[in-house]
Amino acid sequence: METVHLLGQGMALATMPVNILMLLVGITLGMLVGAIPGISAANGIALMLPVTYTFGLAPQTALILYAAIYYGAKYSSRISAILADVPGDVGSFSTRNEGYPLALAGKAGKALALTAVSSFVGGSIAILLLTFTTALFADIGGSFGPAEYVALIAFVFVLILSFSSTLFIKNLISLCLGLMISVVGLDWATGAFRYTSTIPELFDGIDFIIVVIGVFALSESFMLMEKPDGGRKPQVVTAITDKVDDLSMECWRLKWSCLRASIVGLLIGILPGAGAYVANIAAYRFEKKVGAGKRQAFGRGNLRGLIAPEAANSACALGAFLPLMALGIPGSATTAVLHGALLQMNIDPGPGLCRAHPEIIWTMVASMYLGNLLLLLVNIRMFRYFPKLLAIPGWVLMPMIVVISFVSVYAVSQSIVSLLIMVLIGLLAYGLRKFSYPLAPLILGYVLGKPFEDNFRIALTIGGGQIDQFLQSTIAISLWGCILFSVLVKIVVQWRNRLQPDH
Repeated sequence: METVHLLGQGMALATMPVNILMLLVGITLGMLVGAIPGISAANGIALMLPVTYTFGLAPQTALILYAAIYYGAKYSSRISAILADVPGDVGSFSTRNEGYPLALAGKAGKALALTAVSSFVGGSIAILLLTFTTALFADIGGSFGPAEYVALIAFVFVLILSFSSTLFIKNLISLCLGLMISVVGLDWATGAFRYTSTIPELFDGIDFIIVVIGVFALSESFMLMEKPDGGRKPQVVTAITDKVDDLSMECWRLKWSCLRASIVGLLIGILPGAGAYVANIAAYRFEKKVGAGKRQAFGRGNLRGLIAPEAANSACALGAFLPLMALGIPGSATTAVLHGALLQMNIDPGPGLCRAHPEIIWTMVASMYLGNLLLLLVNIRMFRYFPKLLAIPGWVLMPMIVVISFVSVYAVSQSIVSLLIMVLIGLLAYGLRKFSYPLAPLILGYVLGKPFEDNFRIALTIGGGQIDQFLQSTIAISLWGCILFSVLVKIVVQWRNRLQPDH
């Protein structure tokens, strides 16, 4: 009953005019950035950070906006995957395998409508989990001390290195760069300035907004400058002509595929470091094994293979809020941006937030119910207009992103040096992307580097400098055991891959 009461209070706050407005703005912006290949939810949130800072939005209002951008982008990332065979982000990588053949066969409308429903189901299941388990996870997080947080953050780092699709060494280099950026500034323990080069703007560290906008917004504008067409393939579905009359019957026939994929995505979303890419691939492969030999072959427009990745994608995206809010640990680049945005508003996500400011959590959860329903209605009723989103050329987007980036950073910092730092970080991120280095480990290393260092020092101080302080609790021992297990699994998988003969 207490959960229902708190959700009711959250719904009352979520339906306030300003919160409804931010929900609509977030959904619209999220769908826009998600539909355009290469521009992710992190880009949209990064550009909105200075806006919310300037207008002084309440924490729950700003969080509603950021969350709506996040899951709105996850909804619409399938649009370019289906219509142009180019995923809007890595979370729709497998969707194109079945969606694009359907679009070429003149069934783009059906594909978009079915994926909208599957995304709604996956998101709804994740929101229900958030509703009834956030308090439980927060209670577990309340038993975490510095030693436990060191082990948990180390576990996140290991998962990031293990689950990524890129080479291990590239992930490690990107993570280390993020950790290096996080230690710039005054060291509170020794009073020494680290890597500041006597530049006053670096004494307090590199501001979160500067890093995020440089990494996501500026690097993306450089990529668009290099590829004005956004990297799209020449054969793009420019019009949707098919009618979707049997949607309810198709959804009922595919219900078990949707539910299976939602559970897969939810479990992966709760696991920090895995991300939507792993959920998308895992759900597709799982459905491929379960549905092998049933009717149409996979890779030629199989509807089960179409809806499963999208259900998992949405479930994973919304499920990732659970460790973020209950434990204060982001599991992906976008949730790391959300984590930093909350810290900018002097809100530390984790058990303390759930106990001290439950209205923030429950207002966000209530807004997710509304946002998920609105996204379903919009995606069902307006899918014929989606090809127009893909027609926006890169030469239009690039100047807009650059201008917004510079104006936003200068409005917050009032410093030319901050603009130069942003450009340098943008060039660094652009160089990483050019050589296929992932940006997610960099931003997670930046966000989690400081808490890792602080908790490590506090734990050592409590334990009198003894390293066994990190093995004093059952939680810490369990987490270190999970780290060891993950490393062993990674080694075994790589060893088996090397033993397999090349085909």
